[in-house]
Amino acid sequence: MSSTLKQQLEEQQQYYNERATQYDDWWHFSGSFDQGEQVKAEALKNREGFYNFFSKITENAGTEKLNVLECASGMFIFIFNYLGSCIYIFFFFFFIIIIYQGTGNFTKLFLNEKYKLHCEEGSLQMIDVLKSKFEKEIKEMGDNFSINQTDLFSEKFNPAPNTYDIVFMGFLISHIPPSLFNEFFSKCTTALKPNGRLVFIDSYYHKSYKLKVHESGKNNIKLDENLKDDDYIIKRKLLDGKEFSIYKICFTAESIMNTLTDVGLLMQNNDSVIINSTYIFGSYSKPGSSN
Repeated sequence: MSSTLKQQLEEQQQYYNERATQYDDWWHFSGSFDQGEQVKAEALKNREGFYNFFSKITENAGTEKLNVLECASGMFIFIFNYLGSCIYIFFFFFFIIIIYQGTGNFTKLFLNEKYKLHCEEGSLQMIDVLKSKFEKEIKEMGDNFSINQTDLFSEKFNPAPNTYDIVFMGFLISHIPPSLFNEFFSKCTTALKPNGRLVFIDSYYHKSYKLKVHESGKNNIKLDENLKDDDYIIKRKLLDGKEFSIYKICFTAESIMNTLTDVGLLMQNNDSVIINSTYIFGSYSKPGSSN
């Protein structure tokens, strides 16, 4: 990794460090991020579309406990690992990685007796917010919950191979500079068991997208092999006006499908890519064993 790329990733991380206490207002369309009931209602309805999709691909339930590992830094990734005979499950014992879980708005789905959850988060500030929000649930999880800070774009992020059944990425994929795609996604693909599944959700910028208070402009930088990492840098700002440069890619269904296909994932077993007026989400699978 070049020193320039490393420095830019550090600035991106610092932005999410300082945004930790503002992040939930963005998620809930409250405070300075309130854009009116119509925008909020549309986003919440579209969010339900993702929850329904996620439930559908994990609905073949059993009765065993779920074991979870979570890794994050202001965004989200989950890797699930079940210890049963069924691959796509909701009530099985998963070993789950969530990468970039931020303040825990998806993490809360796994803070119960069905899961064992470990979190890897890039931001200590995000970790503090998460622990404060879910103090009771974390206490009830006991030894089934742990959380660490890590640099997900370094050798420190090295999940065990052929271990997990689902990798879940929430609001992360658009912040990864393309030069790191192969290394990062290869680690995630290697971590999946054969037939394991990568699930993702990210923002989608439709033509009538209404800018939020932290955005300096609409993100319309689509993935293009002729562009360099620096071409995807945009400005984001905190409520006090302080600006940061971060990476942000405007993925289309085609470009996200090509990205995941390039790292050896396939569309199978009810996998799909879905776009609504707020989000782009879907799943891809690791090929099964040839034996």
